[in-house]
Amino acid sequence: MRFLIIALMICVLLSTQSPGRETTIVYSGSVVPLDQQASDVSGIWSVSLNDTVITAAINQTGREITGRCRSDAWSGVISGMVSGDQMSMAFAALQGDVLISIYMSGKLAGEVVNGEFIRMDSSGLSDSGSFIARRVSSDTSGYTSAKRVVINRTEYRVSGPVSGILGLNDI
Repeated sequence: MRFLIIALMICVLLSTQSPGRETTIVYSGSVVPLDQQASDVSGIWSVSLNDTVITAAINQTGREITGRCRSDAWSGVISGMVSGDQMSMAFAALQGDVLISIYMSGKLAGEVVNGEFIRMDSSGLSDSGSFIARRVSSDTSGYTSAKRVVINRTEYRVSGPVSGILGLNDI
């Protein structure tokens, strides 16, 4: 997507350029040809960023990635793109009444992605830093979202099966 935006910006700049005027475009990121084959990133990944560990089940179609994710406190969705060894993803989730948004961009090396993230939420909190993600499985069939359970009017989040626990009502 960002490659399309860059191409569009170049076209706009070139079309508005008047004769005799030079235009210089400076871009500090990496540019990967659109026809370059995307690395396979399908599977279950464990993502560590600052104080949060996220489990992500990623599906891939061509260069596009989609999926589901969870932490100890929330479940969410993923959307992103892979181009060569570059991977970018956006996570969105609700934790209670707070919308959490995380953008990550990094470089893939085998079963590991290292990169930078920006996390923001609707309550005004934000942070950023480095992340590392490791593929723990190529099979996403065992992934389950975090569940909310209530015991005596107190809400808990669990990531395993809850059907065999007496007194729990899945919401």
